[in-house]
Amino acid sequence: MPDEKKQKSTAGPEIFRSSLAQAIDILSGQLLKRASDNGGGLTAPDIREVIDGFRDQPNPILDNLFLDSWKRCLEAAETAHWSTARKFHFERVMVKCFSTLLPRNNEIVEPGRHLSRRIIPGFIHALQQMMGPDTYEQFGDRTTSLVDTLRAVHGETFSWNEVYSDASCQSVVEEVLVNNAHYFDDMAKRRNWMIDVVDAHMPATANESEKAWTFGDGAFHTLMNAIYSDLRMQILDDQHREALEARHGPDKIAALAVLLHGLQKDHADLTHAGRL
Repeated sequence: MPDEKKQKSTAGPEIFRSSLAQAIDILSGQLLKRASDNGGGLTAPDIREVIDGFRDQPNPILDNLFLDSWKRCLEAAETAHWSTARKFHFERVMVKCFSTLLPRNNEIVEPGRHLSRRIIPGFIHALQQMMGPDTYEQFGDRTTSLVDTLRAVHGETFSWNEVYSDASCQSVVEEVLVNNAHYFDDMAKRRNWMIDVVDAHMPATANESEKAWTFGDGAFHTLMNAIYSDLRMQILDDQHREALEARHGPDKIAALAVLLHGLQKDHADLTHAGRL
């Protein structure tokens, strides 16, 4: 455990150290080139000119270095955060289903484009209600075991991309979504229920754009379409549908088809009523 904590605490600084070393190498190369052009010598104005140009002038190599460093820092911070909360592994895997709709960093939440991160507690609570405590715990244990295995395999290079792309992780997500499909046989009823659950668990915020954002009919459909987008594509293909039925049974896939059809009909009904 101490080694793991040390690894988490040094990941970010190591990225900064590596990026700074590369930037210094670039600057050193520019200074050496100027010295070579000057016959081997540098004056104070020469050095100041090179440094000012390094700082102020566009440089694609530096831009790529900064972008890569930023991405690595984001991943390191994300991995460190979730690595300290083992009980949230399953929750994170499920939230990944719609994570592209969540605003990043200081991005302002925009209705119609984003889902607020404040829906996550309510989304998790809805999952818990539909799955029941025992099943929810079983899936949590499966996900934690998977993460621990992948972390052991990849060591210091471990990232959550390995988890998301792992076939076992994808099976966990698929099972949860297929198993829960039968709860949506009455889409309007389940929509109202989910809106109430999410709304009841949305934490307070001082952010004005967040205050103006609500989880309503449109946000519900945005969420559900994101969650079930992959299964929708699979069920429309005869070969993939047969594979789904082989894995989960015809009854569960029939319930999935009812859910997907119900989403379309409910969206049309809401649009016709002027609520979307």
